[in-house]
Amino acid sequence: MLNKKINRIVIISFLIKLIFVVFFHEKILSDEWHVLVQNFENYKSYSYYIFNGKELPSSYMPPLYFLFIFFNKILSFGKINFLYLIYFNQVLISSITVYLFYNLCKNFFNEKISLLGSLIFSIFPLMIFSCGVISSACLQLFFYLLFFNLYLRILSNKFNYKNLLYLIFTSAFTLILRGEFLIIFLFSLIFLIFFKKKNFTYAILILFFTTMIISPYLIRNYVNTNKVHIVNVTGYALWKGNNQLAKVEGFHNSLHPKNRKAWPQIPEFENLYEKLDKIKQDKKYEISRDQTFKKEAINNIFSDKKKYFLLYIKKIFSYFFIDLNSSIKNYYNPAHIIPILLFSICSIPGAFIGLKRSKNPKIIYLLSMTFILIGFISIFFILPRYKISIISSQILFSLFFFEYLIKNFKKRRSNNE
Repeated sequence: MLNKKINRIVIISFLIKLIFVVFFHEKILSDEWHVLVQNFENYKSYSYYIFNGKELPSSYMPPLYFLFIFFNKILSFGKINFLYLIYFNQVLISSITVYLFYNLCKNFFNEKISLLGSLIFSIFPLMIFSCGVISSACLQLFFYLLFFNLYLRILSNKFNYKNLLYLIFTSAFTLILRGEFLIIFLFSLIFLIFFKKKNFTYAILILFFTTMIISPYLIRNYVNTNKVHIVNVTGYALWKGNNQLAKVEGFHNSLHPKNRKAWPQIPEFENLYEKLDKIKQDKKYEISRDQTFKKEAINNIFSDKKKYFLLYIKKIFSYFFIDLNSSIKNYYNPAHIIPILLFSICSIPGAFIGLKRSKNPKIIYLLSMTFILIGFISIFFILPRYKISIISSQILFSLFFFEYLIKNFKKRRSNNE
């Protein structure tokens, strides 16, 4: 049973986040979410592209956050701005996530350190800020931590078939929320088998039933494109982070065919524009478009390996620490940058201390998972909100360092006495 202290931390977190989003939030539904919602209302189809009044079923974005947006819009009954309902529910989800982080900490620390970590996590500025933007970040962190908690139960053999069922559903929901979770999911299954061969059965069960749950969406995508896939944006994401004008944040322009005149008039992109203009506007448009971007990105990378390798290293640094050349408004606000830099730095000695102290598969798994995420995401581009996928691990690793400092301080103090 949860103690009163963690309940108080969650309540404080909820109130702080709620007050924040009242004053700081996005005013409108924008970018791809606006397009998807508008097209769904007009054409009753999950479509990103409309050509000559005909919608093309889309897999450009994973559908779960879209469903979250639309569900909140239905619940508003047209009486209030549905964005307020989205922000309220994101505050609620973000606050509940504090419980998940607390449970994660309990795998490695005593009650006091776990509560300290939960307090830090609950009022961390990035977590608070994410509640007031139209982004899947809050849901992503919730499902990631739920997955990790359930997965660590299997590693420690403290689980039952109910936990296995929860893990399967959590995996399915997270796969249709964030495309990169597929890497986490597959690695976790491999690690499970590698840790104990008898877990092979569990790995197969998780893979099979998770696939079964998301199979209607996979079948829908195959019927529309003749290709089995969850998300169809890998090529564009690769090009966005690896083109002639790309920085750590990538190149900010969706190149949507509806806004053809707004495409930047840049000589380096003219060859790409010609290829995009020639793509047949049929049900395979998204697939063909993404393949075009992928080929262009690969060509860029191999034509100037040194440039893009250095850019990759910058992206790794920016993802783990901070972006030294960000163009995002208020990115360098001390309230945002200082906590991120502090816990990014402290997580390094903390990870070594944690690994040396325990050497159990749980810490090895979380460390491996963090490195894999950093290495994989950095292939594409790094936006400030992406930090939310690893900051919980960095806070947790930092706790090992803080615990070490506290113990040494107490030891020296007792010796002096």
